[in-house]
Amino acid sequence: MKQLSYRGISYDYENANIEFDQGEIGGKYRGKDWKYRYPKHIVHLKPKIYRQYRGVAYSTCPTPLQESQVNPHTHNPAQDNRCSVQPQKQLQKQTSAQIHWENMRKNLERRLQAAQARGDVELVTMLEKESRELSLF
Repeated sequence: MKQLSYRGISYDYENANIEFDQGEIGGKYRGKDWKYRYPKHIVHLKPKIYRQYRGVAYSTCPTPLQESQVNPHTHNPAQDNRCSVQPQKQLQKQTSAQIHWENMRKNLERRLQAAQARGDVELVTMLEKESRELSLF
C-alpha cells in the first residue's frame, strides 16, 4: 500500500490486481505481435455477422455478394441479404481511398467554382486540365 496525499488529504492507495485474458492478435508493434487484453471478469462475446430482425435477415457487412460468388445449386433466396466477410483492414483501406478521392473531387470543384466566379480564365483552364489529368470528372 502506498501512502499518498492530495491537497493535504492523505489516503492509502491500493493497486488493483486485475487478471487479464489474452485475446486475438490486434496488430504489430516494433515487429512483434500484440494481443488484445480483456479483464477476466468481463465475458467477451464475438459479434454476430448475420442478424435477423422481425424475421428479415440483415448484415452489418457493407459489401454485398457478387453474382459470381452465388452458387446456383446451393442458393437460398431467404439469405439474399447476407454478404461476404472481408478483413477489416482491407475494408478500411477501400473506404479511406474512396473518401480521399471524394474529398479531392469536392476540393477541385470548389476551386473551379471560385475561379469561375472571379472570372479568372487562366486558373479555370488550369483546374480543368488538372481534373482531366486526375480523371476525376
